[in-house]
Amino acid sequence: MRNMLLALALIWSLSTAALAVDLRLGHAYEPTHPWHLGMVEAAKSIKEKSNGRINITVFPSATLGNEQELMEQAITGGLDIAESGAGQLANVYEVMTITEMPYIFRDNAHVMQFTKSPKFQEIKKDFHAEHGAYIVGSSTYGIRQIIGNKAIRTPADLAGFKLRVPDQRITVGYALAMGANPTPIALGEAYLALQQNAVDGLENPLPTINAFKFYEVSKFLSLTSHVTNIVHLVMNGDSFDKLPAADQKILSDGLAEGCQIVFNLINESDSKLIQFFKDQGVAVIEADRKAFAEKTKPMLDEYAKNWAKFGDLHSYIQNLR
Repeated sequence: MRNMLLALALIWSLSTAALAVDLRLGHAYEPTHPWHLGMVEAAKSIKEKSNGRINITVFPSATLGNEQELMEQAITGGLDIAESGAGQLANVYEVMTITEMPYIFRDNAHVMQFTKSPKFQEIKKDFHAEHGAYIVGSSTYGIRQIIGNKAIRTPADLAGFKLRVPDQRITVGYALAMGANPTPIALGEAYLALQQNAVDGLENPLPTINAFKFYEVSKFLSLTSHVTNIVHLVMNGDSFDKLPAADQKILSDGLAEGCQIVFNLINESDSKLIQFFKDQGVAVIEADRKAFAEKTKPMLDEYAKNWAKFGDLHSYIQNLR
């Protein structure tokens, strides 16, 4: 009897070990950024609720590749999960350009509302059908502002302005529409580019400006609020499909908790950071947002074909309440 019990215990131990899985999650943000902090908390929660079966290691600061490389690895299988901005995803899945349209979202809460909408669930299914990977979580990245060596009040102030942007077609597109001279540079190289005057400024949400300390090499923060970003968690199809259904739910629920933490951290930090940047000697400029909205309005007609299969997505998003 004792030998039988030992044998059963050994079988249970081996079966449990076989079910255990180690996942890698990579992103390009600093360890102090809300998107890192939120995913670290998600990993802890998932490990606890799975009784240690699911172990997620979070790799920050582009240690596993730049933004484009991380996204491609998650789709093709070199990485389990990547934090990928909508603009980055739009490089391979053009429907996502809708969420990069200037002034489409009112605020961070509006972003979250869209990610929970029926229409976005359709988009996630379509992305999976096209690329085999899953979008397993989404949250805000924040509201993009311009920081640099010149005060930007109107689109005319961007004439000849070398604006660092991510290497994303849609981001280059809206920078051009705003009147700037877009200069694609990797996020990890942007500080040095500002410091050496290779660019005149860059555009990013306040938490990213803070995490990467761009305020140290800039004189003006211009509140254009031109784009409110979404970042998605892209998971390799095989990595997700190999999990038992119960563990898929634990993973999805835990990542959703992490995305909510990200939202809370970003939403709470915006007002505090304005004062912080002032305290660091950065002049804060209230830009003419109506003028920028009018200047970028033609983008809707130019890019509408990208999301045409889902109808008038622009109106759908703007009408969410």
